[in-house]
Amino acid sequence: MRKMKTLGCCLVLIVAVATVVSAHMAVQKTLPEADAVVAESPHHVQIWFTQAPDPAISRLTLEGASGAVTLGDTQVRDDRSLMAMLPSKLEAGTYTVNWRTAGDDGHTQRGDFSFTVRAAD
Repeated sequence: MRKMKTLGCCLVLIVAVATVVSAHMAVQKTLPEADAVVAESPHHVQIWFTQAPDPAISRLTLEGASGAVTLGDTQVRDDRSLMAMLPSKLEAGTYTVNWRTAGDDGHTQRGDFSFTVRAAD
């Protein structure tokens, strides 16, 4: 009987931990794609998530070799994405998009992805 109680408690704990872990949002895709080499500067950067981002804390920033790149305001879109326009063309080089948001569980999450704009031939 004691073994059954122990086994039952372990199963409940496993299910509880799995539920908490699965509650975090995840990135589904990015534009440009992570680690992509693009021929032309994108007009905007965008990240789609598995849950709707929290508008109160969501933010996108962009960094290049020369430092921070000015982006338009971060927009929280109906398709569970964050998007920000690029006010001007990017020079050739590698850029990192940094993001911050929260999903349904309210926990702040951060991440980044990089892409490269190829030099014109």
